[in-house]
Amino acid sequence: MVNLMYRLLVIIIGGLLIAGCGSLKTSDVLSRTGDALSKIGQKSPTDDGDQEIKPLFDQPYIDPLTEYLQRYAEDPSRSAQLGQVRQERERRCAAVARRYDMDEITEASLVLYRRGYSFSCPQDVAAYEVRLEAMQQASIPAPPPNSESLSRQLNNCYLLTQIRNFSGALDTCRGPAEAGAVGAQVRMAQIQNALGNHESAYRWAQQAAPESGEAANLLGEMYAQGLGVAQDKAAAAKWFRTAAGLGHVGAKNTLDNLVSASAGDNAD
Repeated sequence: MVNLMYRLLVIIIGGLLIAGCGSLKTSDVLSRTGDALSKIGQKSPTDDGDQEIKPLFDQPYIDPLTEYLQRYAEDPSRSAQLGQVRQERERRCAAVARRYDMDEITEASLVLYRRGYSFSCPQDVAAYEVRLEAMQQASIPAPPPNSESLSRQLNNCYLLTQIRNFSGALDTCRGPAEAGAVGAQVRMAQIQNALGNHESAYRWAQQAAPESGEAANLLGEMYAQGLGVAQDKAAAAKWFRTAAGLGHVGAKNTLDNLVSASAGDNAD
């Protein structure tokens, strides 16, 4: 009797299923089931590395890109993301440089350029300063005849640095730099630092730093990061302070950040 009731129950349930799902083909059911199963174990779109950097690209500022590059510089698992972020930063820096190039080149604009972009676009800011110095040099009375060759070299030094012909600039700037031209010494330091020749950059920056805010600020950065010299936060603070005293706008902010970070480390 029990077996008979069980069979009747199976027949009834089967009929209901057939009536309710009659519009579905067997192939449809299998394909949909297979589609669901195929998604098991796949990475969610939010796990994709592109999703990690998408917020950086969606916001309009450059410094967050630089902060990301510094934070994950030693992380090989993010090499693809680092490349994309670096390319985007260069694109944004170039756009800012074009905007500044369209306006009149002035001391006031240089101050604004330094304040806004020294952290993320230091080479572009330095190139702008070179152009301003070249314009100022052009308004200076002609030097005595015996220094004509040196003056020409100095002008070429500024020009080659401006167009980022670093190889030509090194050859051209060396003579005026060795003759004591502070501007040429600064260019030598900046170019060598950009090329990764930090010990040479340190030597040139040290010569120009007593008179140049750019050179003093570069020394502060090198001491803070241990580039070409042993890392020394106290020495970094000293040179950032010197740079600020010589009129370098970004040095004061960098000094404040350095002091804050050091206070936090001591508190820990």
